[in-house]
Amino acid sequence: MRQQEGQLLGIKVLAKIDLLIEVISIIGNNKIGEKDDYFLQACDLVKELRQLLGQLIGPRDDYIKEAIKELIIQRLPDKDMLASLDVDLPELLNSMYHSDQLSLPKTVQRVEVRDEDPLRKAINYLFPQYKVINNYRKLGCLFKYYIPSLKLAIDNIEEGSTDSVRKECICRQSGIKFVAIPVKEMSCSREIIRKIKRSLDMNKRLVLE
Repeated sequence: MRQQEGQLLGIKVLAKIDLLIEVISIIGNNKIGEKDDYFLQACDLVKELRQLLGQLIGPRDDYIKEAIKELIIQRLPDKDMLASLDVDLPELLNSMYHSDQLSLPKTVQRVEVRDEDPLRKAINYLFPQYKVINNYRKLGCLFKYYIPSLKLAIDNIEEGSTDSVRKECICRQSGIKFVAIPVKEMSCSREIIRKIKRSLDMNKRLVLE
């Protein structure tokens, strides 16, 4: 296999792994009624990963299964994600790996990660238990997202820009924590999650109202 072909396969594998993580998080959070449908989608993704990894490392099922598990762990946006989900990853992967139902029914709605706002996805991951207000207005400023219980405003804006400084000043006067996230400069929601956590210093507890 030529190096360029291997790199292309690697990119495809990582894209499938990222989507599989999204589906596993849906299954673990159990927020959607059609949980079984998403399990079938995960089975479909595992099947595709087996085919791709088979081309990269050879048709060794034991190696491939372990590779999928390790790639999921490496690509998790946060090391504590699995602990927060009601998921036993090895058991779940084993069920997907050996499922006889690897084709999705036409009626199942597939998860399309690219269509989702990566900033909102990061917020949902970090603060799943809190209400999030879209397009929150405060003293003439519009904030992309606001979490009332945490008095936290998060906006898709370049840190240090004129607009960012103005919004931060308004938030400071109102006792609101403001986080500016330059989403366009970040490749995925994992980077956004890390940026939010660094900005908030998650070791310090946010004060609830």
